[in-house]
Amino acid sequence: MELGEIVVAEHPGEKQLYTEQKSNAKDLLGKSGNWLYQVFGYLTGEMKEYGEWMKNKPLMVQLVDWILRGTSQVMFVNNPLSGLIILVGLFIQRPWWTLTGCTGTTVSTLTALVLSQDRSAIAAGLHGHNGILVGLLMAVFSDKGDYYWWLLPPVMVISMACPILSSALGSIFSKWDLPVFTLPFNIAVTLYLAATGHYNPFFPTTLIKPVESVPNITWSAINVPLLLQSIPVGIGQVYGCDSPWTGGIFLVALLISSPLICLHAAIGSTVGMFAALSIASPFDSIYLGLHNYNCALACIAIGGMFYALTWQTHLLSLACALYCAYAGAALANALSVVGLPLCTWPFCFSALLFLLISSDNPAIYKIPLCKVTYPEANRIYYLKMKRRASESRREEQKRKEQKPPSNSKINTGGTPLCTPRIHHAYHLTQNSQRGIPYHSMSCPVYKLGGATQKGLIAARVGLGISQQVGWNINMENSVDIKIENKGERNPVKQNPLIKAGKRFCRGIGYLTGDMKEFGAWLKDKSLIIQFVDWVLRGISQVMFVNNPISGIVIVVGFLMQNPWWTLTGCSGTVVSTLTALILGQDRSAIAAGLYGYNGLLVGLLMAIFSDKGDYHWWLLLPVTLVSMTCPVFTSALGSVFSKWDLPVLTLPFNLALTLYLAASGPRNLFFPTIIIQPATATPNITWTDAELPMLLQSIPVGVGQVYGCDNPWTGGIFLTALFISSPLTCLHAAIGSAVGMLAALSLATPFSKIYSGLWGYNSSLSCVAIGGTFYAFTWQTHLLAIACALFSAYLGAAVTNMLSVFGVPSGTWAFCLSALTFLLITTNNSAIYKLPLSKVTYPEANRVYYLKMKKHQRSCCNI
Repeated sequence: MELGEIVVAEHPGEKQLYTEQKSNAKDLLGKSGNWLYQVFGYLTGEMKEYGEWMKNKPLMVQLVDWILRGTSQVMFVNNPLSGLIILVGLFIQRPWWTLTGCTGTTVSTLTALVLSQDRSAIAAGLHGHNGILVGLLMAVFSDKGDYYWWLLPPVMVISMACPILSSALGSIFSKWDLPVFTLPFNIAVTLYLAATGHYNPFFPTTLIKPVESVPNITWSAINVPLLLQSIPVGIGQVYGCDSPWTGGIFLVALLISSPLICLHAAIGSTVGMFAALSIASPFDSIYLGLHNYNCALACIAIGGMFYALTWQTHLLSLACALYCAYAGAALANALSVVGLPLCTWPFCFSALLFLLISSDNPAIYKIPLCKVTYPEANRIYYLKMKRRASESRREEQKRKEQKPPSNSKINTGGTPLCTPRIHHAYHLTQNSQRGIPYHSMSCPVYKLGGATQKGLIAARVGLGISQQVGWNINMENSVDIKIENKGERNPVKQNPLIKAGKRFCRGIGYLTGDMKEFGAWLKDKSLIIQFVDWVLRGISQVMFVNNPISGIVIVVGFLMQNPWWTLTGCSGTVVSTLTALILGQDRSAIAAGLYGYNGLLVGLLMAIFSDKGDYHWWLLLPVTLVSMTCPVFTSALGSVFSKWDLPVLTLPFNLALTLYLAASGPRNLFFPTIIIQPATATPNITWTDAELPMLLQSIPVGVGQVYGCDNPWTGGIFLTALFISSPLTCLHAAIGSAVGMLAALSLATPFSKIYSGLWGYNSSLSCVAIGGTFYAFTWQTHLLAIACALFSAYLGAAVTNMLSVFGVPSGTWAFCLSALTFLLITTNNSAIYKLPLSKVTYPEANRVYYLKMKKHQRSCCNI
């Protein structure tokens, strides 16, 4: 029972006195509560009032504030109190690391001042957080141990590079309104460690070796308390600390500034721990939090920091953390080959990727970089903008309702003032429909303007004339007006064979090209039926074909090659398309299959490179997860490439597959992959052993290898699918594969690789892309397509040799790099015409568009 809830007073005066005492007590409690709330507000968030108060203080005092803010900015916290607590945690971990870290952030901040960087960014610690990481990690990876004082000079030199890298990267990333994150730290430390290495006499670093055997994992030996302890340890590993107490102190520092940041840091670290278990990582590395810290940073960045916090962006932050964990495993394996640590490359790569997503979903709202503070304030800003947008829409709707329509007619209720008189019968005919040539019509004589005009009088008039005479006739551009004073002439009967031929051509037209009419007809059908069409179009879009019938034919080819590959490929397409729908991507692009084809390739190639053989059903789980990243890659790369009006091609597939294969590898316990080794000896080639039939057979096999299939019959089926949609696409696919085969012979490639079509598929794709798909088809672009196919073949050999060192296949990297290079060509030759990306369909239609534009340009020049 609260004070004053029940009052029993014998005298009225006592009751009045008690009421006064009660009101005074409430005022006192209210004032003390407001005072505590105000003080608490001064210490949380970004401590903006404290920063304003510091502006009038001496520079040395301000510098301390900037250093503390830079210390906390590693975790996206702009709070000097949090920075002070983090320094306490670092001191508990190791005082020497604290010294090198503070040296790095001090030098980095002073360098930014000397370079006259933006003072507000310096005051927020944005030029100091990379410096503290440089100082910490150089001490962590030093093989000389603690208190090696000669390490301080390289710490200062490398820290001075951080503001330069931050400013340079900021100039580039500002085009997309992106932060630089910890990229300056990653670049600086990676260059330092690569320059010194383990065997440097002055500054030796810790020896890092790649995994050489399958880890011996016994699941019964797992320690659950240590797993739970790895969550705060993962937070501490952001600063290179492996003590759980230090990680707990860091969480307290985050909680003081922003509870949401603290929550997402813990969630991200947990996601990283589960992801490490899912790929059978050694328990020791999980207990040390080495799989968690990048996930914690990624989860904070997406979950309320650079996106306004909604349940959609919260789920997006979890997806980003999960992706970051697997990307970290891939990059760790790749960098260990050259003896380098992982650092925070996965976090930077993942966060930038997810920040480049463009979505029609209003709940996925990216905060402008100049407005980013901390998650709670970011959400308030988002709600304000949302309210303002709704108010503006409401006001616009009111204005539309109040404004009368411009084409409204006022009915006076009487008879019309004027009735148009029609003295002749007008017959509107379209001569192309009637099939009657002008010279076969009757030629009556008329008196017009005093002159005798003999012949057919036909005038081309616009839609406005037909409206003036009261006709409601739908015309696109113009109609023919024929004036006759005799009866209408009966149309000449056409030959039935001609009618049948026209009907047959019209039916073929509906099935070829991009089947635009079929797509328009499906718009009113159920979503399931439309979805099947989108999946089929996605299957054929690998070869730049937007045709569901071609997709069906290609699926038949898959079944002939391997039914298991068909299942994994279709699963990847379905998941990728569904993910694009959930992310609110452009519906027309989804309907064209542009968000499905990369998922198809991911599913196919993951099954092909799996060492578990066919029908390893657990493989469907990583196929689903990796396919979900393809729309993210597509949207992010599309945001970048739109600056140059370039397509993303199969880059999302290449990125997703390469990261998966690098993360798993041949020694993975759950999902081992095929071993890929670099060439170690000169191949023994005897030219008399070359078989001409096998060389010719390699042409369709090279087309089949676009989908990873080595069956010549499957390649022939794929060529048939291409021919159904576009004969020019089919022609260039075969030519490109032949060019790749000849290029392989010119480099004395082993015949077995040539026969298997491994030299044909990149050249085939390149030839199709340049020869009529993205360039209008002319003889000049045809030659350019052949040149691109040749370049792609030789580039493929180079990429294959380089990636084999890391045990990773070449994918379609050579095609993407070659096609993008040739699409970036600028020329004054009007015959080399690059079509706008929004107008690209299939080569025959692209050429029609090019000829129309050329004709229009000539008419404008004549005028």
